[in-house]
Amino acid sequence: MGQKWWKSADVVIAGYGAAGAAAAIAARDAGAEVIILEKMNEGGGNTIVSMGGVLCPTEANAAINYISALYDFANSEKDEDVIRVFAQEATRNVAWIKSLKEGTEVQVYGHASYSQVPGAESMNKYLVKGKNKGPTAFARNLWEVLIYAVEKRRRIPVLRETAAKELVTNGKGEVIGIMAQAEGQKVAIRANSGVVLCTGGYEYDRSTLQNHVKGFPIYAAGNPGNRGDGIRMAQKAGAGLWHMNGVSAGLGLKVPEFEACFPMVIDAPGHILVDREGRRFMNERGMEAHSGLLAVDHYDTQSLKYPRIPCYAIFDDTARMRGPISRIAELGSAGRQYTWSKDNSAEIQKGWIIRGGTLAELAKSLSMAPAVLEETVGQWNRDVKNNRDPLHNRPILSPQKERPEYKDFVQHVLSAAIDQPPFYAIELYPCLLNTQGGPRRNEAAQVLDPFGRPIPRLYSAGELGSMWGMIYQGAGNISECLVFGRIAGKNAAGERPWS
Repeated sequence: MGQKWWKSADVVIAGYGAAGAAAAIAARDAGAEVIILEKMNEGGGNTIVSMGGVLCPTEANAAINYISALYDFANSEKDEDVIRVFAQEATRNVAWIKSLKEGTEVQVYGHASYSQVPGAESMNKYLVKGKNKGPTAFARNLWEVLIYAVEKRRRIPVLRETAAKELVTNGKGEVIGIMAQAEGQKVAIRANSGVVLCTGGYEYDRSTLQNHVKGFPIYAAGNPGNRGDGIRMAQKAGAGLWHMNGVSAGLGLKVPEFEACFPMVIDAPGHILVDREGRRFMNERGMEAHSGLLAVDHYDTQSLKYPRIPCYAIFDDTARMRGPISRIAELGSAGRQYTWSKDNSAEIQKGWIIRGGTLAELAKSLSMAPAVLEETVGQWNRDVKNNRDPLHNRPILSPQKERPEYKDFVQHVLSAAIDQPPFYAIELYPCLLNTQGGPRRNEAAQVLDPFGRPIPRLYSAGELGSMWGMIYQGAGNISECLVFGRIAGKNAAGERPWS
C-alpha cells in the first residue's frame, strides 16, 4: 500500500447503529480488541429515528414457518439456513437486551404484520421502556442501552466522523483492513482478525434506487448517511448481491425544508387515497405500514407515467381536528427536527397540507378535474352510509383481533364520511424507512461472493444485505441487526489473526 496503518484492532466495525453496536459487544465479549468507525457526527443510524421495535419470536419453529412463507409469497430469494439461525437466535433478543444494562425493562406492542400466514402466532414485537418521550422514545431507550454497553461498560472506542471508503485486501483475497476518511485525510485501519460492515442501506443513493427499485420519485425518512457505501465497498472486494428490490417503504410527505420525508400513517376514519386523476385505487386500511410502495408502483404504459405517484390523502375538517394527521410524522430524520402541530394548522399555513373551501376548489389546486374528485368523495360518502365499500372492500368497523399488529393503534371505526368543509389534501410519495438489499451473507454472517463462497475475514449485519425480501415483517430489521450483529462480531473475533 505504501502507507502506514493509522490505527489497528482485532475487529474493525464500519457503522454504529444497532448492528454495529451488537457486533462490537459480541466481539469484545469474545476477547477481541474492537474499533468502530462512524461517518456521521453521532451514532444511531436508522435505529434512533425508528419506532425502536425488536422482534422476539415465542417459538423458533413457528417463526421459521412464518418467515419462510413471506419469501414464498413474494418470490424473494431465501436461504433456509439464514432463516433458521435468525429465528433461533431472535428468540434470545429480549434476554440479551436486558443483560446489557441492569434494570432494563421491555413491553410487547404488537405482533405479526400478516396474521393470515402460518406461524404468525409466534410473532411478538417489543419496545424498551425508559424515560424518553415522543414517537422515537422507545428507539432512544434502546439506543441508550446499547451506548451504555458499548462505550461505558466495555469502553470500546468509537471514531465518529470517520467514513469507511474501501476495504483493504491482501494477495490471498483476505480483508485485512479499511481505508477511511478521517481528520481531513485518507487513513488505513488494520483489522487483525476481521471487518464487519454495518453501514446501512441506500435510501439516499438515487443511482442504486433507479437501477433496482421500481417507482419514481422515491424519498426516504431515515438517516441521510445511508448512501450505499457498504454495497460499493463489498462489491469491489468481490461480493454478490441479493434482495436489491426489497425495501420497507410506506407513504410520506416531502417538503423543501427537509432532505428526509415525513412518514404518513393516517388514522382518521374520514380519509381516502386518490390517484393523480382524483380516483380511489385501493383499500386504504389494507395497506401494511411498510408496504406503501407496493400499493403505488403501478406504471401506465399508455400515459407513460406512474398514475399513483404522487397520490393524495383527501380528508375534511373533522379529520383535521382529531390531531396530527399522521400518527408517525415525528419518526424519521425530519421528525427529529420538527414538532407537528396538534390541529395541523401550522402545516396548512406552510402549504404542506393543501386546503380548499370546497372539493372543486381543492381539486383545482391538485390539477384534478373537479367533477372527478367530487364524484369520488360523493361515492365514498354514499358507500359509508350504506356500511360497505363495493369498490375496494375497505372495512367500516374494525374486526376484533386477539393479536393486532400494533396494540396501541387499534380503533373501532375505520371509515367515515368526508363531508365537513373545508377539505384538505396531502401529496404522498413512496417513503423509504429502509432498504434491504446489499452483499449477500450466510448464516455465519460471512459476506459471500457471487458463487456463494465466503470472502475471507469479511462479515456484515443489519440492513446492509438484509435477509428480508420484498415482504417485510415489522420490527424485523432491528431484530436482524441484533441477531447477525452478535453472530458477526463473535465470528470475526474468532478468526486467527493474519500476519
